[in-house]
Amino acid sequence: MANGTRTRQRVNNNTNKNSNEENLLENPNIDGGWGWVVVFASFCIHIITDGITYSFGVLYIQLLDEFKEGKGYTSSILSIMAGITLCSGPISSSLTVKYGCRTVIIAGSVLASTCLLISVYAENVITLILSTGVGVGFGFGMIYLPAIVGVSVYFKKYRSLATGIAVAGSGFGTFIFAPLVAFIAEAYGWRKSLSILSLIVLGCALFGVLFRPPTKLTPKHQHNQITTTEHSDAFQRDDTRNEYRRQNNNGNSDIIFEYESSENESKPLIDNNRKLTTSTLQHRSLQNILNNSLSEISSTESDSSRQIEDCRNETHKLDVLKNPIFLLFAASNVATDLGFYIPYFYLPDRSKELGISEKDAGGILATIGIFNTIGRVVLGWISDRSYQHRIFVYKVCLFTCGVATASSVFCLDLESLTIYAAVFGFTIGAYVGLTSVILVDLMGLQKLTDAFGMLLLFQGISSLIGPPIVGALHDEFKTYTPGFIFAGAMIILSSILTSFIPILQKYIARKELRREYASIE
Repeated sequence: MANGTRTRQRVNNNTNKNSNEENLLENPNIDGGWGWVVVFASFCIHIITDGITYSFGVLYIQLLDEFKEGKGYTSSILSIMAGITLCSGPISSSLTVKYGCRTVIIAGSVLASTCLLISVYAENVITLILSTGVGVGFGFGMIYLPAIVGVSVYFKKYRSLATGIAVAGSGFGTFIFAPLVAFIAEAYGWRKSLSILSLIVLGCALFGVLFRPPTKLTPKHQHNQITTTEHSDAFQRDDTRNEYRRQNNNGNSDIIFEYESSENESKPLIDNNRKLTTSTLQHRSLQNILNNSLSEISSTESDSSRQIEDCRNETHKLDVLKNPIFLLFAASNVATDLGFYIPYFYLPDRSKELGISEKDAGGILATIGIFNTIGRVVLGWISDRSYQHRIFVYKVCLFTCGVATASSVFCLDLESLTIYAAVFGFTIGAYVGLTSVILVDLMGLQKLTDAFGMLLLFQGISSLIGPPIVGALHDEFKTYTPGFIFAGAMIILSSILTSFIPILQKYIARKELRREYASIE
């Protein structure tokens, strides 16, 4: 440590670094226990929220007949709802960090339910844009992020599978709600449909109660020693060398945190570019979600604890925007979301133009839902093999989905549209099912909440743009052909951008290696 000013971290060459990093966050409930209850709760929440969102295209037909507005303008109700759901990611992230997954999910459920009830009395499109688009969208946004993050922190080895099962509720929800909404809308009209959906959304609050925090991982700082609840390993403070040294069971020191000292103040020096910043000594956002507060630090160490807290506060959401790998992944997500909602929103109306009944149109959406459910679970299981498998499965599925969507312009009857719906549903399952898991691979679990919140913001902006573009293209050309070609092309572009992520990672790794060699010389 050069004059106590350089931050660095030394790891014993005989120790498996990745193992040590993960051990710092392990607890007895990881990959099991209450985690599966959280998966079930998240699954049910996705059934309701995404089931309603993706089935709203059925009500869209009645809204066109009710208000006699253009398709582009009327579709903005749906696009704003989807966009606000995602754009509220950073806000939802901050609320989750401060109040926890359970509280935010319950609050979001109450808000979305209330706004749906208000929408029943709408007399024009602009009212529905505000109540359903903005209000319900923000409520769903408060539910969506903690419902996924809450699963991620409970799993490590089976994270892809657990997340895949949780978000599979989205496809299952579409399978259930598409024909249900079509039946209710045909029998009672769109207003009573919204009132019924309002009561159903309130049920998300009940599932939110199940999102209790994992067993505390709180390191206890007593007599200058920091220990974990699961391991006998300890961080021993050595003031003579300005170090926190981790002693393992065989007596060897395998990890050392250095810190600066100035009179009575000290703070760990941690390399923010290393995954080891996930330790329970540092990161603020994940710590709050896991309920890992440093509550038992003795009064004699209060100065040190304040310094540690200051170190946590230095991490800011916007820091992820400095990461080129995150920006490339975000660009890929932006492209995907330009086309993602198009089949959900416009297949019912397109089917109607082809002479297909509303009931059968609801069946097409249900086909997307059931195959989407299968796809998310199967692709999640396959992707648990390795990180390389996840990236490969992700980009291949997106490419296939894009080609199928662009080619769907040749599907002119119920049978061919149903086949397209099956292909789209299965392959697009990789997008929602693997996005958060790949984000953990790219950014680390400790940055998941902030990175995912920022990613949802980019997705939301894209979702605000995509459906109105397709609606405007239909108003101009009187056909959905250019709109579906546009949607397919954007999803293909997303696959291409994703293919560059491993290349960029290798380039950055080589650059860092050259910098390290240069510093040694």
